[in-house]
Amino acid sequence: MEIKSFLKIVFISIIISLAYSSNANSSTISGFELQKKIEVWLKDRGKNANIAILEQIKYPYCDNSKLLINDISGNYKLIKVNCVGKNSWQFIVRNKINEKFKKKERINKKIQVIALKNSKNKDEIISEEDLVLISKKGSERMYVTNKKDVIGKKLTRSLRSKEALKYSNLKNDWLIEKNAIVTIINNKSFITIKEEGLAMDDANFMEKIRVKNIKSGKIIEGYAKNKKKVILNTKQN
Repeated sequence: MEIKSFLKIVFISIIISLAYSSNANSSTISGFELQKKIEVWLKDRGKNANIAILEQIKYPYCDNSKLLINDISGNYKLIKVNCVGKNSWQFIVRNKINEKFKKKERINKKIQVIALKNSKNKDEIISEEDLVLISKKGSERMYVTNKKDVIGKKLTRSLRSKEALKYSNLKNDWLIEKNAIVTIINNKSFITIKEEGLAMDDANFMEKIRVKNIKSGKIIEGYAKNKKKVILNTKQN
């Protein structure tokens, strides 16, 4: 009887331990998992992946719907990973492109690149209907070859019809863009102060941004909470 009771206690202890371990694992995401996600993201865009993230590093768990991966260099050398939400975090990882392979690329080789069907002006948004494929001599590092990298982006300058798109022609995707009208929110004890402001910089989620108080003309620093909201304290909602 005593042996049965002992075995029962051991069995229950194992179950509790496994449950705890499962919960602990589900609350984080490892460097290994993040590296695989970035590699898949690069592969989907026809790019080689050569990144390294310490496998043992743990980040707060981030659902796929809240995990944002962006190329911030224009040539897939620097990849920014953002987790938006309650436990937000971000980091930048370098994608080390093989220099020997790059030197062997032939600039004279014709490649299929993305171009505009009709002319468009600076700051206009590009849609899928605006795009066509053309053949052009050059390097894939210079010209856009994947429609996914273009759709929804704004132009940095006006372009002619059938002009091949370069990465330098595309504006970065910013949560708040410079000169946008935003609401400055300052929570003080039991009172919340809201004032209209003008963004002086571009910024992504919870990055520092300078804003000008339209009423007072004073320029202050805050954090980009969403497209229309700048908070003065990172602990504010």
